[in-house]
Amino acid sequence: MPRFVPATLLLALTACLGGDDAPPDDELLAPPPAGQGVQFAMTHTIAAGTEGEWCRFVVAPADEQWVYRDEVRFSAGSHHFLLYETSYEAIPTQRDDGVPVDTTGVFDCSDGPTSGWSVTRLVGGSQNGEGDSMLAFPPGVALPVRAHAVLLMNAHYLNATDEPLTPEVRINLWTRPRAEVTTEGDLLFLYNPFIKVAANGGGRARWRCPVARDITIANLQSHMHRRGVGYQAQVAGGPVIYQTTSWQQVPVARFDGGLAVAAGSQLDYWCDYDNAEARDVYQGTRSTDEMCMLIGSYYPADPALANCLAADGSLAGEWIGNGTATCAATLGCLQGAGDLRAVTDCMDAASPTVARTSSALVACFGAHDDPVTACAAQITACQAE
Repeated sequence: MPRFVPATLLLALTACLGGDDAPPDDELLAPPPAGQGVQFAMTHTIAAGTEGEWCRFVVAPADEQWVYRDEVRFSAGSHHFLLYETSYEAIPTQRDDGVPVDTTGVFDCSDGPTSGWSVTRLVGGSQNGEGDSMLAFPPGVALPVRAHAVLLMNAHYLNATDEPLTPEVRINLWTRPRAEVTTEGDLLFLYNPFIKVAANGGGRARWRCPVARDITIANLQSHMHRRGVGYQAQVAGGPVIYQTTSWQQVPVARFDGGLAVAAGSQLDYWCDYDNAEARDVYQGTRSTDEMCMLIGSYYPADPALANCLAADGSLAGEWIGNGTATCAATLGCLQGAGDLRAVTDCMDAASPTVARTSSALVACFGAHDDPVTACAAQITACQAE
């Protein structure tokens, strides 16, 4: 089977514009007052009938920023906007694989902003053009953005018209003084790579991610594409803490006083789909693909929890299958899988009763070039089920 890696490895004092050089339109979103935050903006002309993702690098101010809230607005044409922090010391001129890219302005990143670029964390964003965004912390909590950090702006555009479209996206990062911060916050950004929605049928993608330390969740929201008809999240074994039937303009649940989640718990979430097309649909960035994400603000920060990662950097947790296959049968399926879709077929066909062992197996396979040797313990455990 192929080796795969986590799908989510997800500021100037005045606005930074890409694409058109026109001055920013404050009617879309006015910047924060001086000393209270920063704003970025990005525009790009999208050809008729075009879908894709576009990115722009910008550089953070000379002082460390402690962000407690973000605010996003985008005009018609964008499906979502995200702002990432990267590990670069200066704006790169080539991808990590050495392929040169003109990064002096807006550039095409339709293979995903985390593909080919060293993204370290999510800083903010929204899928609601005029609604709530992702980042919101109570007094005393904030997310740090290091001085001179290279940030990556990312927007998913869809122009379904027969004329060119020039949408604009803006994000405000509202900051508080370092002296007022007692706890570092972070963003949950859980992306399930194993999604299969049958042709002319339905499907469910479910994932449980472990919580290694006590945390408090400030807000939660979902992310699906247009086949999404239902979504729920809970702390495993407990009541539902978030649910929606919407895939766009999704509600953001805010927890007054915070939602406490104890160490040893699991964040358990799932997406239900209805597919009217005569083809199977899998995960991916385009509207022709599907997604199932859990997003929210929480504290204190835990880099592993933010993306549901194990110590070796592989995806952790348990994927809950929708079939009847034993773990031994799933092992045989995975050994013959040639790509991520084939792996997804195997995991979807697995019985929910073998979620723990089959998930440990696929995570180990994905993290090692020689899984037969490195994953001997997981293989043995799986063969017994």
